[in-house]
Amino acid sequence: MKKAFLVFGLAATTFAAKAQVNDEFKSFKPGKGDVTTELGLAGGLNNADFKLNEGGLLRFRYFAKDKLAFRLGIAVNSTSETEKFYSATNQEGKMVTRATGFMLNLGVEKHFNGTPRLSPYVAADLMFGLAGRRMTMDNTDGQVFVNQFSSKITGPGTFSFGVRALVGADYYIAKHVYIGAEAGLGVLNSVEGKTKFTQTISGVTTTVEAKSPGSNFDLAPSVVTGIRIGFVF
Repeated sequence: MKKAFLVFGLAATTFAAKAQVNDEFKSFKPGKGDVTTELGLAGGLNNADFKLNEGGLLRFRYFAKDKLAFRLGIAVNSTSETEKFYSATNQEGKMVTRATGFMLNLGVEKHFNGTPRLSPYVAADLMFGLAGRRMTMDNTDGQVFVNQFSSKITGPGTFSFGVRALVGADYYIAKHVYIGAEAGLGVLNSVEGKTKFTQTISGVTTTVEAKSPGSNFDLAPSVVTGIRIGFVF
């Protein structure tokens, strides 16, 4: 009888310990009401270089249910480049090129059981984007110094919209810390607007507008981010 009780006690202890470990593993994943945020990891795990994924996208997820999350991605990009030109008497001219972009992603994810640490999912996104560019030239034509010559080119601005379907997975390397990968197929349509040319020569200004050059349709598979690292709040 004592042996039977001893065996029963060992079995119960083992089962309790295993259940406790499983409960700890389950707590690694986010649940209803949790929020995650993530960024990209370029260069692989052995040569890490942290950066926002998709060239500037910061993404958040809100888990409305344990296995259902809503996605929000926001990207803002801005670049500026200045090139200078000089005359024989060292007078200065310069050309400045600026580009800005804004992208918004709205979507939903459906997660599956996976394993205690692995959370596979499918997702769908709506995508909206705006982009603009401007080039200004003072005392230059963009090639050499030209005194009393200036011009400005504004546009074309671009509006983009599209949808994409995705598959991905998150692996929880620690409690509420995960790495993941995601890929999918997307459709994106971009429409370009007008371009405005303004030119001033010896104080005389002329302005010309060019109509929209049209639109661009793109259907292509893509890796949304090679490797992602994220955190649960």
